[in-house]
Amino acid sequence: MKALIYLTGRSFVNNLKKAVKKPVTLLLLIFFLAYAVVVCLFLGQIAVELRFDSVKGLVVLLSVWTIYTFLTNLYGYSSRKGVIFRPGHAHFVFPAPISPKWILIHSAWMNYLLSVAVNLLFVLAGLTVFGVAPLRVFFLFFLGSVSEILLEVSIMVCLYTNETLPEGVLKFLGVVIKFFLIGIVVFFFFYFRREGFSLSSLSAFFDWPGLCMVPVVGWNIAAYRLILLGATRLNIIGTVLYLCTVAGMVLLACRMKCEGEYFEDAAKFADDYVEMKQKKRNGELVFGMGEKKQKIRRVSAKLSGEGAKAIFYRQLLEYKKQRYFIFDKMSLLVLAIGVLLAFALRKNVEASGIASAFLLGMVAYLTLIMSGYAGKWETELKNPYLFLLPDRPFKKLWYSTLMEHVRSLLDGCLLCIPMGVIWKISPLSVAQGILIYAVLQANKIYTRVLVQCMVGDLLGKTGQEILRMLMQMFLLGIGVIPAVAAGLIMGLPVVYPVTLAYSVLVTAVLGALASLRFDSMEQM
Repeated sequence: MKALIYLTGRSFVNNLKKAVKKPVTLLLLIFFLAYAVVVCLFLGQIAVELRFDSVKGLVVLLSVWTIYTFLTNLYGYSSRKGVIFRPGHAHFVFPAPISPKWILIHSAWMNYLLSVAVNLLFVLAGLTVFGVAPLRVFFLFFLGSVSEILLEVSIMVCLYTNETLPEGVLKFLGVVIKFFLIGIVVFFFFYFRREGFSLSSLSAFFDWPGLCMVPVVGWNIAAYRLILLGATRLNIIGTVLYLCTVAGMVLLACRMKCEGEYFEDAAKFADDYVEMKQKKRNGELVFGMGEKKQKIRRVSAKLSGEGAKAIFYRQLLEYKKQRYFIFDKMSLLVLAIGVLLAFALRKNVEASGIASAFLLGMVAYLTLIMSGYAGKWETELKNPYLFLLPDRPFKKLWYSTLMEHVRSLLDGCLLCIPMGVIWKISPLSVAQGILIYAVLQANKIYTRVLVQCMVGDLLGKTGQEILRMLMQMFLLGIGVIPAVAAGLIMGLPVVYPVTLAYSVLVTAVLGALASLRFDSMEQM
């Protein structure tokens, strides 16, 4: 037991030391703290202006967080992917003469730390923004940081260490939980599609008495309502049921027998986790661990090109070998975002009467915040022959990124067409929005090249991405001035051509600057 406590504490301290030794850590810490302060002040001001700064507003936020954490924890623990194990656990911790339950509980320390940190934020918000009495805040913190963690640990132990049920039953339980989660998401989707996505519809949903009748998660929300809003028959019954559930799950977890059969799954998880982290460092888009390798098709076509064109044709041939050509999981994600935003914001867009401005804002915002994915362009930088080809740097850069521009056009169609159809925007504006999306994605690529040339590996991948985002925010901010001026003088339809012309001009300049520094990237 003492060895586990030492291991947990030492792991935490070593992670802090490792982070402090990096030169970019202080800069990133200052950036994230400043960003968090600005966001909190902004949200607090919005809550006051929208009269959402009452106790009911805090109940809504707590309900959203409770539903999110319960569903994600249930999904993660049912699939045995909710606790982070590392290769060192398989080699040193699992063979140790320590109870497998305690190994599991100590390995999930980061989950508890996150819960406590979020609850501290709720305590701070309750005292400063929502005007909750200190005694109620104390019970609020106790409920979130003690009873919820006890329930989480008990569920985790029961799902990980249950060795009496057959493997098939556990897999079936995992499938049932997944379908339950999908049903919850579909319910939310159709509810907000019918009622519209607004603070009033959100508040009305969480005031619905049936929500507090949902087993476990609804009873937890009833306990929060009892603390913050006062006693009602439904809140009291839900709270009692929740506390009885916590006590029963703790008792069941204590009596559960475990000989360590989950160690095999945990060791496989550790290997998959290391592989996933490596893919993320390389900039690849990862949706989960243990993903199956893509099947490669046999292609009989022969493509050839001279100089830098050979790079484009080789990438085209590689995409042809893939099962769905340039369509992949990222395409589905972009399509899902487009459809979700189209339905969620439909009533707001119709009420505003400026649907085309909403579309342009969504295109710019999503381009800015989405870090993107590693396409063939990212892998080209690792190939020495790219810098040895007898051609001009500008042509190398262009043909290396040409397939990414094609994919950006596809993603732009998947994003803009659903919003254009549902918001009833003219086809010309939708087409211009697609072109603007593709140009801004190219802008992102060339800005990233310049950032890599300027700072190298000093800031790491995260620091480079933040610097790229700041540079792109600055450039987009400058472009807002002529677009707004043109819209005020000549009308809203002129905003799209002006924005497109400005984006093309700035992207061309960035591409030219990036090509001048292209040869220096061989040394990075």
